[in-house]
Amino acid sequence: MADEIVAKHGTITLEQLAEMQPGMARLMVEYSQRFWTMYYAAKASNWALAKYMHSEMMKLGRIVPVVRPKYAEGMEEFERDYMGPLLAAIDGKDWTAFEAAYRRAIEGSDHFHDKFAKPFIRFRLPPDPPPYLEFDPDARPPK
Repeated sequence: MADEIVAKHGTITLEQLAEMQPGMARLMVEYSQRFWTMYYAAKASNWALAKYMHSEMMKLGRIVPVVRPKYAEGMEEFERDYMGPLLAAIDGKDWTAFEAAYRRAIEGSDHFHDKFAKPFIRFRLPPDPPPYLEFDPDARPPK
């Protein structure tokens, strides 16, 4: 059939492939983990890590129009209005601007969850950085 793909482990239909794509819930788990990490990276003046997390979040955002088109406009608006100012603060290495933009982005997240009938979803910044990453920008691996 024209809608089948022969893969290493068997045949799969395009419909099956489409069903395996991540929905917003799965994408947002990774998005929020990176959002959390970005905050503590900026707080530690690890601007390279903060910028990397921002970049990876933007890549995740580009998946949204493909897998969940109904959220595409909202994601574009969120990224323009909230992620844009965060990037400017990161590029300027400005913690004060970053923290203010970050707090606004949390409010923006709440707004969009309300807009898409998900008022029960609220991102809250964990009180500690992710324990699996080094945040000191000058740290080097042990020899």
